[in-house]
Amino acid sequence: MSATSLRRAFEESDNDDESSVQLSVSKRAKLSPAEDMLALFASLGLPMTTALTKSYTHFSTHTPATEGYVLGVDEAGRGPVLGPMVYATCFCPESYYTQLSSLGFADSKQLTEDQRDKLFTTLQAHPQAGWSIRCISPQDISQCMLRRSKYNLNALAHDATIQLIRDTLQRGIDLRRVFIDTVGPPLTYQKRLQELFPGVEITVAKKADSLYPIVSAASVCAKVTRDAHLSNWVFAEGILQLSTKYGSGYPSDPNTVRWLKESVDHVFGFPGIIRFSWSTCVKLLDDSAAKIVWADDEESAQNNAKLMASKFFGSKQESTTRQRSKFFTRRRPIVLAVTL
Repeated sequence: MSATSLRRAFEESDNDDESSVQLSVSKRAKLSPAEDMLALFASLGLPMTTALTKSYTHFSTHTPATEGYVLGVDEAGRGPVLGPMVYATCFCPESYYTQLSSLGFADSKQLTEDQRDKLFTTLQAHPQAGWSIRCISPQDISQCMLRRSKYNLNALAHDATIQLIRDTLQRGIDLRRVFIDTVGPPLTYQKRLQELFPGVEITVAKKADSLYPIVSAASVCAKVTRDAHLSNWVFAEGILQLSTKYGSGYPSDPNTVRWLKESVDHVFGFPGIIRFSWSTCVKLLDDSAAKIVWADDEESAQNNAKLMASKFFGSKQESTTRQRSKFFTRRRPIVLAVTL
């Protein structure tokens, strides 16, 4: 059943509590949970069955109310060595916040996969609530963090949050209060956001996903989206024999480390699902992949070393015979004339 059908079922119901929504959900086609969620994402227009090589932003369909809104922001996939990092928002009118809070949203890490999927599906049936995501692909994470002028993960996270808040405002949603799970020192981050959005009351806090239900809802949106991408991952390289049993994706997970060791190619390294800037990948490539020497870089480095050595350690004879700049020979008579 599509998100539109779910919403219609909710609106036609005489009772808008959670049980009525769950009843409409239970009438969906007999599909496995994974197929069921994949069908839902397809109805929402998210690219779960195509290779995720570029970052993207998605907004749910939502008609703004005339009253003020409350919004929460959280992420999923900041620490893993593979897959996307997903930032998400959830927002609703202030008058609806109490009802949304009663639906059972909690920190996504404290919920089972089935609980998260049900909450995400339930959210689609509530026309008063909306959500959005910024999905940052592993390729874009690698490219940002491997630049000469490093664009680190904190900067990526801050910019994703700022973009989502700004886009929400531009869609005509009157944000009054925003709650954010912090990245870095909360007060510094809050001050920066407050300067960017002076008309919005900003609260940045540690463990905000456990303190504020609206952030918990955003946490669920982020986690469900990231998990759907990973479980349905399409390798852009066309490598069909690679398993998708990555474990949690964290470098400390033995299953993830095992998958990385089994998936590294001696010549081509890792597929694009990997964040190449992570030290775990760097070490595995050093240990398991072919050593590469870039001749141009090596020659350039040697020439630069010779140039620096001649500049700072030139012979005494060279320094005595070197012709003095004309600037100093022209300037000397002027100085003498002034002193006289």
